[in-house]
Amino acid sequence: MAVQSKQPVTTEKLREMDRKRWLVRYLVLASIGIILGIKIYLIVYVVDFTVGFYSVLTSVVLFNLFFLSWVKFHDPFTAVKDIVIPEDKKPLISIIVPVKNEEGNIRNCVESCINSSYTNKETIIVNDGSTDGTAAILDEIRKEVGTEAKLHIIHLSKSIGKKAAIEAASQIAKGEIYVMMDSDCDLYYDAVDNAVKIFYADRRIGAVTGHARVRNASKNTLLKIEDVWFDGQFRLLKGMETVFSSLTCCSGALSIYRREAVHDFLYTWAHDRFLGIENFKFATDRRLTAYVLGAKPEDVLKSHKEPSEQGGNANISKNGYESIPILQTGNDDLNSMKSSADPDQDDKTKDKRRYAWKLVYSPSVRVTAGVPATFTDLVRQQIRWRKSFIRSLPATGGIYWRRPFYAAFIYYLVLGLKLTRPLIVLKVMALIFSGDLGTVVFYIAGLLYTGMLYGIDSRLRNPGYPYWLYRPLFTFISTFILSWLIFYAAITIKKEAWR
Repeated sequence: MAVQSKQPVTTEKLREMDRKRWLVRYLVLASIGIILGIKIYLIVYVVDFTVGFYSVLTSVVLFNLFFLSWVKFHDPFTAVKDIVIPEDKKPLISIIVPVKNEEGNIRNCVESCINSSYTNKETIIVNDGSTDGTAAILDEIRKEVGTEAKLHIIHLSKSIGKKAAIEAASQIAKGEIYVMMDSDCDLYYDAVDNAVKIFYADRRIGAVTGHARVRNASKNTLLKIEDVWFDGQFRLLKGMETVFSSLTCCSGALSIYRREAVHDFLYTWAHDRFLGIENFKFATDRRLTAYVLGAKPEDVLKSHKEPSEQGGNANISKNGYESIPILQTGNDDLNSMKSSADPDQDDKTKDKRRYAWKLVYSPSVRVTAGVPATFTDLVRQQIRWRKSFIRSLPATGGIYWRRPFYAAFIYYLVLGLKLTRPLIVLKVMALIFSGDLGTVVFYIAGLLYTGMLYGIDSRLRNPGYPYWLYRPLFTFISTFILSWLIFYAAITIKKEAWR
């Protein structure tokens, strides 16, 4: 049977940490500000200007990342944890899991979905042409659980890819909310319950992404490194983006979407065309997130007045939102959405929002994930992710300016730093041979300092956590090895091999 945490999220956990550790956080923020001032002095008088200026910009991003995610971010579950949704009012949830050749974990994954504390759910597993024992295991589980579990299994004779598999599942999904997760992940017992409360309380939330940790991280050094990296990437980066309700990537490990936010996009998403490539398989998570990010209020209302020809929820009428039970919370933005799309409304009453949906992260919506256990597999994963990143440049980059100004400013700044990082590394290597060791030491020290800050963050949130010291290792691996994969990914972007 799947191993699940059945401990509910408590008030103590929601407080995240005590005052002493908060004091450490404020000291860290002060140190970043001091280091930033020192860097400005050094680029004027000591180190190479190009490397120094790049380092100053990274410190600006670092300060914003830690300040916003620590001081401004609030777990959206905290405000709704006491909500009790009556059983007859609980919306139907469709858990969708595409799987291919995952015989080692698919039983744990499926059982974690079935055993979830949320009651009104259906689970749809799409076997994407697996060639190992996955199909047999799925059939075995279906016999064991019977019909009461509402487990639906679709066996595809050949692989069509993750996106098309999810789109196939959506054709039979009846839920008002889609829970999408990878087949190498295990859902926490209360994850769906917590996510539904977040949707229930805020009508404008279109997507919630969860917090992933590495399964069996103690097995080897690489898994320990990835675990502390995952912890920081979710809590810091997604925490910062949630301050603006503008996630750039809803994680494939576990993301939950309001049906109306994604359903009409699933066919186009599954049959994505990029650089002349039909059915582009990569950019699964980022591309779907971009559709939700870019939706306008008037587009959402129009989609309800003219239901998609690709299928729709029977609960959704041509009149719009009112027919969906979960949306009738009495605390939504329906009227403002209507006014934004109504040409007869006076200009002064029109909703001026440039986007329809909020996208948020909650550390109370949790999942454990299987990650690459060898460095070769890690490189292959990172190549896939960089192909997705390349695809996201016109997708997310083309619409993110419509999100809150400061969120967009940070996004485009980080984007520029990512693209130029390999060039900065080349510059530093060239300075070694030119004898400017001061700048080299300056750059290396900056990397070590940055990695330690991420590690300290994980240690503060997880008392006794033993792997926080591994975080600087990932910073060096990412900078000197993984950052170069962007070029290989660009050159081989038409190769569709997943593993």
